[in-house]
Amino acid sequence: MMAQSLIFLGILSMVIGSILLLIGSLIPSGEGSSEQGYNTARYQASDNSEQIRKGQEDVYTRPEVRSAGVIMLGPIPIILGTDSKSAQVLILFVIVLMLISFILFK
Repeated sequence: MMAQSLIFLGILSMVIGSILLLIGSLIPSGEGSSEQGYNTARYQASDNSEQIRKGQEDVYTRPEVRSAGVIMLGPIPIILGTDSKSAQVLILFVIVLMLISFILFK
C-alpha cells in the first residue's frame, strides 16, 4: 500500500512539473528587448511617451539568474549549481530526502 502511494505521488509530481514547464514556456518573460537581447523594463511616462528604463550610464542591466539541480543515482546525489548558495540549499534538501528515504525503506 505504501509503495503504491509513493509511486502515485512520484508520477503526479512529474505530471505537475511538466505542466508548470509548459505554462512557463508560454508566458513571455518581458515586455521589450534591447539590441543586445537583454530584457528591459518599459513604463508609461506622465507625458504619454514610452521610455526605456536603463541602468547606470545608459547600460542595460541583466537580472541575476541563479539555478541548481540534483541528479539522484540511487543513494548518491550529484548536485549542480550556478553559485554556492543554490548548491548549499540543495545539499540540505538532499540530506532531508535521504533521511526520509532511510526512514521509509528501513
